[in-house]
Amino acid sequence: MKHIDVQGHSGCRIEVVREGTELFVYKSTSDKGYLNRLCDQAAKQRQASAIGYRQMRVPAVLDVSRDEASAVIKMEYVYSRNFIEYFEQAEASQIHNLTAVLIGFIEHEVSLSRMTLVPAAVMRDKFASVEAHVNANALLSGDDEVSRLMSQMRAVFANCGDMMLPVGQCHGDLTFSNILFSGNNYYLIDFLDSFVETPLMDIVKLRQDTAYGWSQLMYTRHFDAVRQQIVNRKIDAELHAHFAKKYAWYTRYYGMMQLMNFLRILQYVTDPAIVVYLKNTIADIYGNL
Repeated sequence: MKHIDVQGHSGCRIEVVREGTELFVYKSTSDKGYLNRLCDQAAKQRQASAIGYRQMRVPAVLDVSRDEASAVIKMEYVYSRNFIEYFEQAEASQIHNLTAVLIGFIEHEVSLSRMTLVPAAVMRDKFASVEAHVNANALLSGDDEVSRLMSQMRAVFANCGDMMLPVGQCHGDLTFSNILFSGNNYYLIDFLDSFVETPLMDIVKLRQDTAYGWSQLMYTRHFDAVRQQIVNRKIDAELHAHFAKKYAWYTRYYGMMQLMNFLRILQYVTDPAIVVYLKNTIADIYGNL
């Protein structure tokens, strides 16, 4: 077997393994606190792979093995490009098609979900957890801007009400970095459990990239930043126009959910440059509530 190791964002180990003439992806963890979560992610990916989406596919989960010390997922390998490579060469018609497929994917999630009252306590409890992690992050200690932002956020979530949302289906981490581009097909990877299983979370995650450029910030190789920004703006405008026209729950709750999304990133930040980016982004979202 030939192994190619890749570090996953969650701290999981990713291996591309050749077995005979075929390649497979192995995702594993020995973090006992992450075992259940990795297995839950595998179950979520298996469920999604059984659903037929137009041009949106999901690599098959071929095996899950677990013991008390580790968990390993074996998955189908997909020959593909990442989003930067794809966007640098994509024509306008391809970007339009991708946007239509993303909208169709989320609309299908909405169709599989039910309108559900999400109690305000869910958001308040989540913020309390995030705030505790922010306060424990040594990099953020003594940062007056962070302290001021957290005070503002505390007021936002203390005053939030119950939310009526579609609940039932979502990828959980639908960023460009979790989409593989293969010809005219797109493959979703790295499904994630979410504190609210709502399609709104997938819109939030997509706009984390299209409106705020998160995934390209994480990209370390040289790329055409101007072209990427143009593509992001085009996709973002179409996403926002579609969902704002159709769903009151999107218009009403998007801002608060996006705030929570970036706060969840802030709690674990280890790079001072990313702290600056997150403070500016959170302040921007807060200013537009």
